[in-house]
This record gives sequence, structure tokens and C-alpha cells, in this order.
Amino acid sequence: MFNKDYLQKQKIKIQSMIDKYNDLERIKGELENGDLSDYTKQKQRILVPKLTKALHKIHVGNYGYCEKCNHKIELQRLEIVPAAEHCIECMGL
Repeated sequence: MFNKDYLQKQKIKIQSMIDKYNDLERIKGELENGDLSDYTKQKQRILVPKLTKALHKIHVGNYGYCEKCNHKIELQRLEIVPAAEHCIECMGL
């Protein structure tokens, strides 16, 4: 299990990412210009739900565990991809 300080740090990082991709002022500006970028659409459609799921996992106590093999996901991977759902081995890398 990860310590509380690490989980709090990840929680803040994940929430910050969600806030960034859900920045209503930026989205409003893009919509007014008729130019909601593919980047914004992709982040909202794919990444925000994964980040929200990661926050839920922190809340229920199973954050950082591979959904395939249930082993801990590597810390370095979680630092880069806080919403990682699989360890490197299960990803086949």
C-alpha cells in the first residue's frame, strides 16, 4: 500500500489535471470560436474519466494496483501516468 503523503500528492496532481482539462473558460472560448480542439475533446472523452476513476481508487484504497494482475504499478509509471491502470509487465512493454 502507498503511504498517505504519496496518495495525497497523487490526489492533488490528478485533480489538477482534471481541472485543467475541464477549464470552462478555455472550453467556452474554443466553442465561441467554433474551434473546440481535438486535443480538448480527446482529453475530456478519454483522460478525464480515467483520472476520475483514479481519484475514486485513491478514495476506496486500491489506487496503484494493476487491474490485470493486481500487483503494484511501478512508482515511476504512476508519476508519469497517474491514471495508469496496468503495470508495465501487463502492458507488454
